[in-house]
Amino acid sequence: MGTLRYLLAVLVLLSHAGVNLSGHHPGVMAVAVFYAISGYVMSALIQRHYSQAAATPRFYLDRLLRIYPQYGIYALATALWYGLTQQPTAFLQHAPSLQDALNNLLIVPLNYYMVNGADQFTLIPPAWSLGAELLFYLLAPWLWRHWKVAIGLSVASLGVQVLAWHGVLHSDWWGYRLLPGVLWVFVLGMAMQRLHAGQQHKAACLLALAAPALCGLALWYLGANGLLVRHYTLEVVVGVAFAIPAIQVFTQWQGNASWRTLDSRLGNISYGVFLNHFLLMWLWSWQAPLGAGQLLGLVACSTLLSFCTYHCIEKPVLRWRRTLRQH
Repeated sequence: MGTLRYLLAVLVLLSHAGVNLSGHHPGVMAVAVFYAISGYVMSALIQRHYSQAAATPRFYLDRLLRIYPQYGIYALATALWYGLTQQPTAFLQHAPSLQDALNNLLIVPLNYYMVNGADQFTLIPPAWSLGAELLFYLLAPWLWRHWKVAIGLSVASLGVQVLAWHGVLHSDWWGYRLLPGVLWVFVLGMAMQRLHAGQQHKAACLLALAAPALCGLALWYLGANGLLVRHYTLEVVVGVAFAIPAIQVFTQWQGNASWRTLDSRLGNISYGVFLNHFLLMWLWSWQAPLGAGQLLGLVACSTLLSFCTYHCIEKPVLRWRRTLRQH
């Protein structure tokens, strides 16, 4: 799913660069798809390498080695830029305190900016979603081993999402950002992987068809009741409608050797694109919305920079992660 992940990262970049569709943000849809992909990939990773409870600490170390190397480099680069320029931005509003440093170091507190004000000093603004990812990683081995409980929790999570649709809970926070409201999307991705692993291909196809159908029904209901005006409700539902069939297509279609090579390389650089585009815009003092030429330049430079950091930073660490999986 490398090509898909790269395209989703570019959508996040474009959204932050000011691109929207009638006020709706493609990056929000992309993040919802990322949630489902993460569920699928973590389920496969746990099944292949970390299925035993005793292997859970190695799974956590694997995930930290995946998240932190490039994150740390881009966070440090941003901190150096801010220290040298003292140029305030919407996400760097003041000199950092110890709490700000801890928020950015631990990542998870960035997901709770609505409580701790972490968005006033965030070195990598999209990293709030990495906070949700890390929380899911903490639960993932347990969810994988206790699947019936995972299904029950996902139903409860969907209930939180429905409350957010109706404004009982904050639609942005509980319907998009916080794990209790989006856990069900991660679990949907896990369910697809379990069906594939069990050779239940008809059931997987049925789920891939049912997800957009049910999301379409939800959109009809939300539109009929005037609920689509709430922040990010439409984008999250559309993202889930796209995610499940996309996972089905991209995981089952093998393609030729050239396609697989390209797909792998695009997947390798997707994370860096997700991380580095704000730093590039700040370095160039570009303000959203960007013009067409700026957008093309930003995508190109973000991709090139990500290629460099993948090969210089993440690829060497990948050897350690593979060693963990061999135990």
